[in-house]
Amino acid sequence: MDLTTFTSLFSGSAYKPLSQHRQVVLDALVLLSRQLQSRLTSDYQWLEREKWLIDFPPAVEKLEQEILARLNQPTLTAQPKGLVLSLLQTQNNLAHLICRLAERLTYRPPKLTKDLRSSVEQLNQHFARVVYSLKSGVSKQDRLGMAGFRKQQSQALLEVNQEVKVAVDELRHMISAFKGEVFQNEGELDPLDTALLLLSLEDMDDLTLWIRSMVIHMQQL
Repeated sequence: MDLTTFTSLFSGSAYKPLSQHRQVVLDALVLLSRQLQSRLTSDYQWLEREKWLIDFPPAVEKLEQEILARLNQPTLTAQPKGLVLSLLQTQNNLAHLICRLAERLTYRPPKLTKDLRSSVEQLNQHFARVVYSLKSGVSKQDRLGMAGFRKQQSQALLEVNQEVKVAVDELRHMISAFKGEVFQNEGELDPLDTALLLLSLEDMDDLTLWIRSMVIHMQQL
């Protein structure tokens, strides 16, 4: 059996599609962040489903199937299957929450008091900073990985981990404080607006947990 025939019997590494899957999820996080910030503008088209939200789930599913196919085939090099599956599940959980929160944004924007509106703006801006910190850090780590600088790549991930942890902790504190504001102003809000606000805050809180989990899992690979 020649080398070409031999190697054709083996799948490639799952790392490449796993990285692509992660980038698709991170790109969707950026788009979600923009959607959150634009929601308070007067021309926000809340009845329309964003095109990216239509394209996102099939793209994630296609890459997931490729990752699983590669993991279930023989490989020329060993792959930490358990760690890959854990990271894949974490990225899928992020994708699910992104879709759920984005779908909530297709409902009418809530009618907020001036103080609540200001708090929402600050919350969305900090969420954008968390997303930017995560995406830029992961991009740097990926560039170092492609260049073969393993030591620098590991250091970059440690820095990303710490930066994201600080930003996420601050965001979770802001989310908790805003929930308190919503309850304090409950009598001035439409009951549906109150419910949607609290559900969206829960989704954002869950997003922070999976963002943090993703960085931790990446360090273990």
